[in-house]
Amino acid sequence: MTDKKGMPAGDRSDRLTAARSLVDLLVVFLASGVAFFVEQWANARGLVSVPEAATGVSAVIAGFVTAVVVILIRKQSLSEIGFRRPARWAHRSACQFIELPAPDLSRYDSIYQNLPAALTMALLLPLTASIPEELIYRGFLMDRLTRIFGSNAAGNFLTVLVQALIFGAIHFQWGWGGVLVTTIMGAIWGTAFLLCGRNLWIVILAHSAGHMLMVAQLYFVKASELGTG
Repeated sequence: MTDKKGMPAGDRSDRLTAARSLVDLLVVFLASGVAFFVEQWANARGLVSVPEAATGVSAVIAGFVTAVVVILIRKQSLSEIGFRRPARWAHRSACQFIELPAPDLSRYDSIYQNLPAALTMALLLPLTASIPEELIYRGFLMDRLTRIFGSNAAGNFLTVLVQALIFGAIHFQWGWGGVLVTTIMGAIWGTAFLLCGRNLWIVILAHSAGHMLMVAQLYFVKASELGTG
């Protein structure tokens, strides 16, 4: 079947889906960028006081909220992008630690030997980073990229690669070491997301576990002593 322009209906539908997905991505990242700019502008003028350790959280939350709104506008359910109960909770993604340039985590020096600050950060990170970041980058972003690149082997490779590069880039405040590490973690979590049947809870658990390890490390060892300051 063809449309009035002689284009196969399936091809036209695929192009429309890809175009809409691209628009969705631009909207979400624009919202995140605007939130980050407003946060920096307001902080520079003394309108708000954003702790250094919390810099960028507003961008993550804005992206999270916008992604959810876009999903609902497109009449999708959250389960479609990965928020569903896994078939077996016992399955976990595995991460292999390799020696890489250390991220610059000096902004978190206040956590060193500060138990209240460490506990607060450990409790807040799943809500301000793990869950919203996984929804944005593994759930929403990979869903839209799959619609653009396709769901075959080549499409899945490009989807994982692009989301990993974007995920690494948004951690620029951690320095080049941080960008490299988070790009690799994005690739690992993106691959795990696909292998686990696009289930977000698996990567949320892995992401949260990584954050807990980071907080524990920053509590016991000062960032500057790790060569990151």
